[in-house]
Amino acid sequence: MSLAVRRYAEALLDIAFEEKCEEEVYEQFKLFYAQMKEDKQFERLMTEKILSSEELRATVSKILEGGNTYLISFFMTLIDRNRMDEVMDMFLDFERGYKEKKNILEAEAVTAIEMTEDQIEQVKKELGEKYGKTIVLKTSVDPSIIGGMVLYVGNEMLDASVKAKFEGLKKQLKTIQIS
Repeated sequence: MSLAVRRYAEALLDIAFEEKCEEEVYEQFKLFYAQMKEDKQFERLMTEKILSSEELRATVSKILEGGNTYLISFFMTLIDRNRMDEVMDMFLDFERGYKEKKNILEAEAVTAIEMTEDQIEQVKKELGEKYGKTIVLKTSVDPSIIGGMVLYVGNEMLDASVKAKFEGLKKQLKTIQIS
């Protein structure tokens, strides 16, 4: 990631927090990013200089009509400085900084069957206590783990699945020598 990407993302982050509109900016920027990620034609249109600066300004103004004025100004600056090709990286850096400032940690719980709301809340509470952060928990189902749970927290993986326990037992049995 370039220094310019980081500086632009930090500038938007700073102004959003100073003006106490960080949630609004984050949500709107996230929607724009998601649309670019999902629709490759839209991404090309925004990043590959297909449109003139005036056309791009008009398009972005229309898309963000009624949106946060700081975010709109941010996009207009990117267009004026020919930096729209870096907007996706800027969002990722903005999101990282936003979550850091908001003390948010993302985690994923993979279970063999769908978790109840009470189970989800319990996992969030325990992880929150362990890491001292607000936990945003994504859940998914993978029947192949048989039971238990695999947790992904940041760069950590905590595997408490039945499948992992069986694999560990299998390795242990292989090392036993019978005389």
